[in-house]
Amino acid sequence: MRSFLLIFFAIAFNCLLVGQNKAKIDSLKQLGRDSLIKLAVKKINDKNFDSKYYDHIIVKADSTKLIVEFKVSIKLKTKGLCYYDAVSISLVGSGAYKSITGDCDEPKYYKPSAKQLKKIDFVFNSINKKNEIGDIPNKKLDDGTVMEITEMLTFYHIEMSDGNTMSRYKIDKNSGRIFDAIHKHYMKDRDDPPQIEIIEK
Repeated sequence: MRSFLLIFFAIAFNCLLVGQNKAKIDSLKQLGRDSLIKLAVKKINDKNFDSKYYDHIIVKADSTKLIVEFKVSIKLKTKGLCYYDAVSISLVGSGAYKSITGDCDEPKYYKPSAKQLKKIDFVFNSINKKNEIGDIPNKKLDDGTVMEITEMLTFYHIEMSDGNTMSRYKIDKNSGRIFDAIHKHYMKDRDDPPQIEIIEK
């Protein structure tokens, strides 16, 4: 009997928490996307974090959590560079995390230098000039597409993925020549997608 009561109260308490979370989520959603992003930045509470350098910001919610994700869609990997390429902040419920590009004990928030931006610009100019693998209008990736640029001694190794297609190729650092291109298509997941709402306004 005692075990039954403990299970009953645990379930009732969990239902109460879920109900409270949903009410809080519904209330926060009324603030709108821009205000939720500002709340997430405030929660990070670090003067070194600047959301403008995270070009892909997602605000999403379900019945138990409300999350703001700041992501870098163009990741430059080069010697000595180490930074958070994604920062997820939970305004309600769980789901907070950080992921890192590079190898170090104390990564910094992403803030590219002029030299790093020049390397990224070179890659885009090479892609758009040659048009061997398609172009990237306005040097801006589509939502959900990620590009990794790994700097080697004489070339850049590029990997792009949008969840359905993956491309790999190399770009000569002097001439901009594209070589060793490989393209693969993924099988789409047939499972029903999770019921997550993307907040766009």
